[in-house]
Amino acid sequence: MSISARELLVYLASRVVPALGTLILTFLCVAVLSPEQYGSYSVALTAAGVASGFVGGACGQPILRYSHELSHASRWHALWTLPLVVGLCAMVAVLVYLAVTTGLSVAGLLAAAAIPLIGLVDTRRNLFVARGQAGAVLRLDSWRSLLALLVGGLLFYMGSKQAAAPLAAQLVAVALSIVLVCDRAVDGPGGSRKIDRAYALYGLGFASWMAGIVALSVAERTLLASTSGMGTVGRYAALADVINPIFSAGTGALASAMMPAYLGQTVHPDAAALRKLRRMGVLGCLIVALLCLLLGLLLALIPDTRVARVLTADVPTALILVAAATVWAAAGFIQKPIELRGQTYHLSVGVAGALMLFLLVAPSLAERLAAPGVALAKLLAGCAFALFAGLASRQRH
Repeated sequence: MSISARELLVYLASRVVPALGTLILTFLCVAVLSPEQYGSYSVALTAAGVASGFVGGACGQPILRYSHELSHASRWHALWTLPLVVGLCAMVAVLVYLAVTTGLSVAGLLAAAAIPLIGLVDTRRNLFVARGQAGAVLRLDSWRSLLALLVGGLLFYMGSKQAAAPLAAQLVAVALSIVLVCDRAVDGPGGSRKIDRAYALYGLGFASWMAGIVALSVAERTLLASTSGMGTVGRYAALADVINPIFSAGTGALASAMMPAYLGQTVHPDAAALRKLRRMGVLGCLIVALLCLLLGLLLALIPDTRVARVLTADVPTALILVAAATVWAAAGFIQKPIELRGQTYHLSVGVAGALMLFLLVAPSLAERLAAPGVALAKLLAGCAFALFAGLASRQRH
């Protein structure tokens, strides 16, 4: 169950570099876009994010779990056919959703167009993680984030101050990252397994879980838009868009480095080893939370700038969002026994219950507390999901 320090550092770099690129792009967006434009950018991005999460879960998670068992032909279909087909269907669903709700816009079209390409990237990343190819993960995600930052900064420099600018940059970046990282993902030893019903159901459970988590972001921002306006949505989203990449970097790197140990549990289950891995993951979440608080202190000390004002103006909301991110990230480690047993339908049930709890309590909290109330509802939903995941992890059947 040993975890390579070298691989952990490479995975950490593969998360930190993209997180820094995303943070800098977020800072640029906050500095250049008005709160209303940032709110429009956030709404389009999170709507597409629900679909991207579904595609990533349906196509990327099964290959992470079963990559060593897939035949050569099945691996090709898992890397290309499945993400493109599911991604195109998800793209159409997002376009219909936007047309019915907020109306189609350039920002929405760009966000939706990236969904199939993001599916291709997520599937490859998970295959690299399953193989322990940390360097390939670093190259893939670094190219994607740095290109988005470069293209986005160029568009801002040329005078574009619309929500479509950063979304266009991210679409170009995800397309080029697939081309620039010349992998041989289909090659390598394999087994005889095909993309069967068990493979599809495993992905479906994960897809519902990932889409449900992003749906919480859509729900919270939609609720804020209806109660407090797009300006409040923009300021709230700016906080979340700084906190979430930090957690993605820290806990994602740890989870990737631990993946060989997790996959070993599918062959030789060891309850004590699983508990140790879970404790390591939860401890990692707490460390990342401390890093977020330190970043907040640093922002409070820097000279008075628009970015610093936006990110430090609502301390209660920021603190609650850090707590919510900690709980949701910790739940990802608590639920590992469910994943290893292939019982991902538990994840679908759990996240559906958490989303329902949010929808029940968030409106009244939003009316009383505004943005901090919405963040508190997200924290409560996360606690409910973590509790459910802990209970379900104890069951064998």
